[in-house]
Amino acid sequence: MNRQIYAKILQKPINVKKLLICVILSCIVLGAIYIFGTWKIYVQNSEDKVKALAEAAAAFVSTEPLNHLQPQAQYSETHVYQQLKNSLIQFKQQNNEVNNVYLYTQLDGEIYKVSDSEQFVAGDYFSFEQLYEQVGSELLQPFIDGKTHLVGPVTDSKGTWINTLAPIKDVFTGEVKAVLGVSYSALLANKETIKHVRHAAIVVLSVLMLLLVLYHIVQKNETLKSLKSKLKESEALYRAVFDNASVGIAVLRDYEFFTEMNDMFIKIMGSSREELEGMSWLCLTSPDDLAADRELFSSLKAGEIKDYSMEKRIVKPDGSTKWVNMDITVLQQSNRSDLTHLCLIQDINDRKLTEQALSESERSKSVLLAHLPGMAYRCSHDENWTMEFLSDGCLELTGYKPESLIHNKEISFSQLILPEYKDCIWQEWERVLALREQFKYEYEIVTAQGEKKWVWEIGQGIFDENERLISLEGIVIDITESKRSQTHIQYLNDHDVTTGLYNRIYYEKVKNELDKEEYLPLSIIISDINGVRLVNDAFGYQEGDRLIVETAKIIQACCRDKDIVARTGGDEFTILMPNTSREQAYQIVKNISQACENYNNRIAEKAKSISLSIGLGTKQYSIENIRMTEREAEEYMYKHKLLEQESHHSAILSSIMATMYAKSQETEEHANRLATLSKMIGEELNLQQKSMDELELFAMLHDIGKIGIDDGILNKPGKLNDKEWNAMKKHSEMGYRITMSSPELQSIAYYILSHHERWDGKGYPQGLKGEEIPLLSRILAVVDAYDAMTEDRIYRKAMNRNQAIEEIKKNAGTQFDPYIAKVFAEKVYHKLSS
Repeated sequence: MNRQIYAKILQKPINVKKLLICVILSCIVLGAIYIFGTWKIYVQNSEDKVKALAEAAAAFVSTEPLNHLQPQAQYSETHVYQQLKNSLIQFKQQNNEVNNVYLYTQLDGEIYKVSDSEQFVAGDYFSFEQLYEQVGSELLQPFIDGKTHLVGPVTDSKGTWINTLAPIKDVFTGEVKAVLGVSYSALLANKETIKHVRHAAIVVLSVLMLLLVLYHIVQKNETLKSLKSKLKESEALYRAVFDNASVGIAVLRDYEFFTEMNDMFIKIMGSSREELEGMSWLCLTSPDDLAADRELFSSLKAGEIKDYSMEKRIVKPDGSTKWVNMDITVLQQSNRSDLTHLCLIQDINDRKLTEQALSESERSKSVLLAHLPGMAYRCSHDENWTMEFLSDGCLELTGYKPESLIHNKEISFSQLILPEYKDCIWQEWERVLALREQFKYEYEIVTAQGEKKWVWEIGQGIFDENERLISLEGIVIDITESKRSQTHIQYLNDHDVTTGLYNRIYYEKVKNELDKEEYLPLSIIISDINGVRLVNDAFGYQEGDRLIVETAKIIQACCRDKDIVARTGGDEFTILMPNTSREQAYQIVKNISQACENYNNRIAEKAKSISLSIGLGTKQYSIENIRMTEREAEEYMYKHKLLEQESHHSAILSSIMATMYAKSQETEEHANRLATLSKMIGEELNLQQKSMDELELFAMLHDIGKIGIDDGILNKPGKLNDKEWNAMKKHSEMGYRITMSSPELQSIAYYILSHHERWDGKGYPQGLKGEEIPLLSRILAVVDAYDAMTEDRIYRKAMNRNQAIEEIKKNAGTQFDPYIAKVFAEKVYHKLSS
């Protein structure tokens, strides 16, 4: 087991560096011990030497004279004293290292100097009294224990001294009679010790220096090994970084050809390693960036710059370009002249495309803000809506420059808002901020020019990561025109376009609002214009609309401000009168009737007069149904209409005929002649009386549709062009509509529509032929043609009757019914001739 442990220990590599450190530390400790030991030995030797010298000197001093010693003051001149002093002086002279020798004794517990080696007293003399003052009771120690003692060191003006005190004993009794003191220089006493300690220190330092040199050598070897290991690691790291770097790395020779490149470089370039090796970098640079690249590289090569970086486009094998960020720096390699430049590229194509998209977005946003019918803003959430940013549209919207409102420099945005909106806006912002919703609100502002504008604000709160409100951002758009359009649209929704009165939709809405007890009694007047359809057909819709407008004006003028007047049908008007009794409403009905009569008296054309049928209903109590009130008014109105309509239609028809005769070359005599000729044919055909009556009425009104034809066409002296002829041909349809609008004329309406049809089907407007054409229309076609040929016209003279008859015979079977043409030519014409 122990062998195995020992073997494992031996197998572990020895750390020489640590071992040397331990040896050096051990050497320092042992050297210190050695030096200290040397110092202790030689200090002890020095002390022993001076003690031995003092004891030897003391041995030569006779104790006999000492038995009779007295204080120096009394015996300094005696023979014994001189003998002692001479001995002390002689001892000093024989020992150069001795500074002073003195002899003292103890009498009655006091120390007395007996003698010393000084021949005279000098100013720098170290006296026994000075010694006594510094060491004190130590001078008594030899008397106590009878041993030699070292005292000091003691310092005076001449230096530092060590005193050896050797007792002088009685030979027989062993009693200490006196003490011999020898004063040595401390420096001289330690001189030998210092010399030997220095030698020991030199030995220790020499060994230590050898160990340090050895340690340095070992450390250098360790450093070299570490550097070698780090170099390998660095090379491995370099290769790992080079091969796996997220940027493309390549080494170039004089910025021309690639010599080394990593995989990322190959990937970014989009080519294979074989294709890139030996290829010039300049060939891969987009022509748009080549000049700038060359200029920078020239500066680098000339030493003007140490490196450079640029964003450029490279050309891929498929001809497309890619944005890269390129860094070029000089390679300082003395042993590789082929490697001169290091190139780092990073694919920034996505970033550049994003930047371009962002730039385009910013440009679009700038264009949008510039053309925004308002302004974009960022402001504080305070009572002044303190603006922090405003777009240029602020000037056009408010009349103030952006800087005038920013930080309330000249005026705050709050001051532009009309007072009636301020509280509502603040409350709405508080609501949407609490719910984290978007702010949308319409309100009015006053511009710098005093103009009121409608604006629409859309905004939102901006919060930080702690959900604290930072600011408000949004846009304020000028919607004045839109608001006007909206108001106009609302007006159109609620009003009749023709008359300007309220329409049916608005009437129904207000009717429900007024159907409450607080508005009772609630009266309703319903009126209807008689004969509007007849006027439309006779004079056109423009004249019918004029009649409706004039009627609306009359009704509106007769009503009060609180009354709701609405056009609820084509020719129907309804009036809602809140808090109006039946008697009050009836008075308004009479006022309207009187106003219509006054209007009719003022106009010349009676065909354009106003005839109203009016009904009235009143809701007295809340339990009554307002629909029943409307029905009551409608029933009264229809009763009046039945009574007034026939006479009014007759008046209109008479007026229409008079107008037609006045505006065209057709005369009433022409109509009478046609009626006579038509009845003559009818008699030959044995028509019934009803048909005869219709034939006469038809002959009188067959051209009633010409009331709607332009006078210039009717009275044109020359031939009509195609456009004019097409307009003229519409008179039969107009006549049909006019007569259909009057119940008493509806029986002849179809005859009027067909009186220009031809037997061969080439007539108008329906292209009927043969017996498809009504009989009365075929009769009128013959007599109308005959009368037209035998009467003068503006554009021609009349032909004689025989010629006219021949023309009718000629067109029998094509234009005319052959039988009717024969009856007219053979029978009717014969009667006319006779």
